[in-house]
Amino acid sequence: MNGLFHRAEHLASARDNREREPVASALPLLDKRDEDPLKAAHLAALRYQMLADGPAAETALEQFGKAELAAGEIVDRARCKSLLGWLSVAAMLRKHANWQALQAEIMPTFVAAVSAMRDACDPLDELWQGATQLATGIVFEHESYTQMGAGAYRKGIDHVIHPEGFLKGIVDVESIEPTYARQVSGACALVIMAEMATHTGLDLWSYDNRGVSPVTATTYLLYYYYYPEHWRWSDGLSPEDTAAVVASEGAFIEMVNRRHPLRGVEQLLAEMRPMFCASGGGLTTLTHGLAPPKKRRWRLL
Repeated sequence: MNGLFHRAEHLASARDNREREPVASALPLLDKRDEDPLKAAHLAALRYQMLADGPAAETALEQFGKAELAAGEIVDRARCKSLLGWLSVAAMLRKHANWQALQAEIMPTFVAAVSAMRDACDPLDELWQGATQLATGIVFEHESYTQMGAGAYRKGIDHVIHPEGFLKGIVDVESIEPTYARQVSGACALVIMAEMATHTGLDLWSYDNRGVSPVTATTYLLYYYYYPEHWRWSDGLSPEDTAAVVASEGAFIEMVNRRHPLRGVEQLLAEMRPMFCASGGGLTTLTHGLAPPKKRRWRLL
C-alpha cells in the first residue's frame, strides 16, 4: 500500500529488515499514543500499513474527528502544513473499507482550502502552498491541482535555490523567524514535493536548473548543522538551535540521503534518528532509512 511519501516496497523492505538498524529503532514509535491528533493519526495509519493492524486504522480514522481541518479562512503556512499532514494520513487509508466515506467527508475542505490560496509574498509560503496543492491533487486525483503543485516546485528550483544552496528570498531577507529554520523548512517543502510526485509517476527529482536541486539546498543546511557559528544570515546560531530545527522538520533528510547519499550525514543521523515529522515526510527513518538494494550488474563472460 502506498502512502503520500512512500511506496509499498519501502514498507516491504522495512518489514524484511525490522531487526536491523535504523528500522529497529523506528518501529517502537508505531506503538506511541501521541496527544497531538495529527501525530497520533499518522503513526496509527502507518502501523495499519506496516503491520496490517485493523484497529490502528480505526484509531487513525477517529483522529479525523479531532482535526480542525476547516478552521479559519486564511490558508497560511501553518495551515498548509496541517492540511498536508492530514492528507498524508488520508493517503495511507485509501485501501481501507471506510475510505470512500472519509473521502466524501474531507475532500470539500481541502478543495476549498486550495481554491482559497492567494499569491504569497513570502517564497517560503509559496513553496508550502505548492506542496499542499500537489498533495491534494494526488490524494483526490485532481489533475489540475497536481499540475499547480508541480509548477510551484519548478518555480522554486528555477528561482529560489541559489547555486551555493541557500534559498533566495527565504534566508537572505530580514525576518522575525530564525533564518536557519526557514532554510530547513523550504528544503523540506521542495523535497517532499519531489518525493510524493514520484510515487504518482511524475518525476520532479530529475528537474534541476544547471545542476541546482533540493539536494543542493539540503547539502547547504547540513554543513551549517555542524558549523552553525559560520551561518551568515543571522548571528548567534548555536548547535542547540540547529539540532532543534532538524529534530522538528528535518525528517526529509532521510529521503534525500536515500536517493543521493549525503557526504558527512552519518553524525546527524546518529544524533537524530528516528526522524519523524507528520507534515514533512512522516516516519522517514522507517520508510526511507534503509539504502535501496543495489542493482545487479550483468556482464558477459
